[in-house]
Amino acid sequence: MTKTPAVRWPAPLAVLCLILAGCDGSSSKSASPATSSTGTSASSSATPSASSSAGSATASSSSPAPGFASTSAGTPKGVLSKPDFLIEMNALCASFGTRVKALPTPTAATDFDAITANLTATLRLGPSFISQAEALVNRSAERAILQKNWLSVEKADFAAFKPVAQRMIVHSKARDAAKVQADANALSAVPNHSRTLAAYLAGFGLSSCAELKSL
Repeated sequence: MTKTPAVRWPAPLAVLCLILAGCDGSSSKSASPATSSTGTSASSSATPSASSSAGSATASSSSPAPGFASTSAGTPKGVLSKPDFLIEMNALCASFGTRVKALPTPTAATDFDAITANLTATLRLGPSFISQAEALVNRSAERAILQKNWLSVEKADFAAFKPVAQRMIVHSKARDAAKVQADANALSAVPNHSRTLAAYLAGFGLSSCAELKSL
């Protein structure tokens, strides 16, 4: 009897690390964020410039961003300075990292209970993380560049991942190892930008978020 090949499984929180073990993590140039050594976008397309100083906002103190009142420190009221943003976002990523590490890791196409638990939790945690991360990003003076180079890519990757994961859950609950294996193979073709995003996040100062991409 032919033995079912071992499945190469995605990281527990697939929206943050969509790679299957052994996948090269490559992605299309059009979707990958270009980064400089400082972690800001190096794209030639027109994007709002990130401020070079840690606590500055995109608008000058004499012309505050609409809807915000300038503070004495020069950061619009309601907008997080970069140091504060990094502290809060890194804490959020670290919190999700703890939850990710607690998820079961399937070892084979017949490890049905772990497959179901892993992917069910992934489909729940992914949108929750994106929602909370977006709320913080929207309070950052550099929200435009973070949306373009990070969250928009995360959302697109998750949208591609979701239907395959849902199908795998169905086949896992049916205890169909052959179809689960086929789903795992399909998952390896899902667009993945984990490596480029991890590099971008690390360069931006979001070390915990970069680590989360590598779990």
